[in-house]
Amino acid sequence: MKLVLIQSLGIWVLFIVLTILYAGNGLAQVSGELGEMDRLEQQAEEAIANGDPEGAALSIGKAALMANILAQKEEHQQTRFLYQAAETLFRGQEQGYRAFALFERAGGQPPASKGVCQYLSHAAEKVKQSKNDLKALEDFANKPLRDRQQRHIGKTQEWERLLQGLQQDLSC
Repeated sequence: MKLVLIQSLGIWVLFIVLTILYAGNGLAQVSGELGEMDRLEQQAEEAIANGDPEGAALSIGKAALMANILAQKEEHQQTRFLYQAAETLFRGQEQGYRAFALFERAGGQPPASKGVCQYLSHAAEKVKQSKNDLKALEDFANKPLRDRQQRHIGKTQEWERLLQGLQQDLSC
């Protein structure tokens, strides 16, 4: 019993020490914020897969806030523009999820209300703006940033098709 208690106490002490060391490093905070942005983006995808567009909108909205924070802290201009384009993409997705939530609350039968169509229109504008901004960036020498740029470009293309299809299906 004492051995288990000592081991548990040792693990907690190690955890606290590592947390303090990690939190003390400014770079660790940025990677933490980047990790949080990615986690929120994934959480939004899981929420929509589980039929929760309001939860998805909330999560992707928080991811947009994290992208904004990252952009404000970034000193390298091209990376800052990447985070700004990600924020725009996430805001477009948020509008799309909100449109879907509103459509469901209104009964889920086409034609969609004017409010739903406006949300979809705003979403399409944001996604298009993000795609244009992402494509205007030069390719990154840094592989993780280049991969992020390409992943976001792919998402903008998926969302453009999705939003166009929704506007047609919902008679907007």
